[in-house]
Parts: sequence; structure tokens; C-alpha cells
Amino acid sequence: MKVGIVDSGAGGLTILNAIQQKLPFLDLVYLADDAFAPYGSKSIVQLQDRLIKIGSFFETEGVAAIVVACNTATVAAIDALRSNTKLPVIGVEPAVKPAFRMSKKRNVAVLATPLTAASTRLNQLIELWQADSQVSIMASPTLAFDIDAWPESKEKVIETIKVLSQTMLADEVDTLVLACTHYPLVKSLFEQELGQGCEIIEPSEGVTAQLLRKLQEGYPEQIETQLESRTKGKVELCSSLGLAGTPRLVAWVQCAETVVDQRHALIP
Repeated sequence: MKVGIVDSGAGGLTILNAIQQKLPFLDLVYLADDAFAPYGSKSIVQLQDRLIKIGSFFETEGVAAIVVACNTATVAAIDALRSNTKLPVIGVEPAVKPAFRMSKKRNVAVLATPLTAASTRLNQLIELWQADSQVSIMASPTLAFDIDAWPESKEKVIETIKVLSQTMLADEVDTLVLACTHYPLVKSLFEQELGQGCEIIEPSEGVTAQLLRKLQEGYPEQIETQLESRTKGKVELCSSLGLAGTPRLVAWVQCAETVVDQRHALIP
């Protein structure tokens, strides 16, 4: 069984790694849509049109489900994609619910791209689960894009995280929600700056669990057989920009030996 995963760059590989860990039998087609990056700088209409085209790409790939492994694309365009495909579509939402429950000081920060930070959906989730907690919504216009340029951008990424962390420490934040799938790739840098007094939450386990539920609903017999299988799935890495950037993608895949193909995906 094959599943498609899309992000604007390398960020969705945090989701791919989690899926491989929990559901290792799945074949995964990962699309880094770097020709259209960064998603955070695009309008909602642009993202909706782009995601519909990507849905068509995955349909031709013969996937059983699509994972939109990007917070920005999820809040801006996942409904448009669902309206234009019969495939199950799983999105990524900021993990604010567990953050508010976990925070001992009732002081939470949510770090996102500007589009996600300003989205109605994020603010709805905060309003739903905030209770008596204090919340700071923080946005970085550059961090996700700079992570895609790693390792050349390493010093810039470190400096950005240092500045963001200083603000959080000054505000006595004790729980951080990483509301962009790129950010967990450098989670260790946040941990170094914030120390043990701050819990860091990201959504990969929740997305994997939701994917399994959707596969069980849509393909009950097939998924039951595969859950008992010891076969290891393979990974195909695709880039809408060309092959130049695919070695960067491979570097973030935890089970790099499962990568069997790297190719250019033409998205019209």
C-alpha cells in the first residue's frame, strides 16, 4: 500500500519518519514542492490551486491516501483538496490541545509561519483549548525556508532559534508548540536554547495515528493484512524543482536505506 506525503520542502520528512517508525510496511511517495516554496509567502487561493494539482499528481501515482505534511497548507487549502479528490486526506494541525494540558505554568508558545500564525483555524484551536493558560503566538518568516537550505544555512538557523528562544525564556514559557513541520528537524537546537524547563511538542505521532485510522476505514482488509506483514516499505523522494535538492532530503530520512528512487516531479 502506497501513501503520498507533501510539503513545501524537507519539513514533512518529520512526518515521514514517524510513519515509517509506526507503519513500516507502507510505501511512501514524498513530494518536496520546493518549486513553489515557501508556502508561507503564498496567498490562500494560490495554495488551494497548488494543492489540487498535487492531489492529481498523487492520484496518478496510485496512492491510497494523501498526507498534507505542512501546517500552512493544511490551514489554507486542505478543504479544497478534499473537495477535489476521492482519496482520504490527512492534514497537520498545531498540537495546542496537549500543550495546554501539559503546561505546568499555564504558559504556552506556538511557533509557526506567518500564514499559520494568522489563520482562523489556529486561533479557533487556541480558543477551544486555552482555558486559563497564557499563550504567545510567534511567527518566523524565514526559519522554514532556511531549514530547507541546511547545512549551508546552519548558522542563520541557529541565530534565529536563539533570538526566538530568548523571547520565550524572558516570557517564562514552559511549553512550546512547533506549528510547522520543518521545525522538529532542528528540535535539538530549540532544546539546547530552552533547556529542560520547556517541553517541546510536535504533531507527527498524532498524524500517523490519524493516517492509520483513515486507512483502516477505507481499506480494512488490506490494512489488516499489511499490519501483520514484516515487509519493509520503500520511499520515493520527488522534488518539483529538480534533482539538485534531493540529497538534502535523503539526509533527513532516518531510514535512508529505504530510499529507492529520487526524481523530478512536474507539477503544472
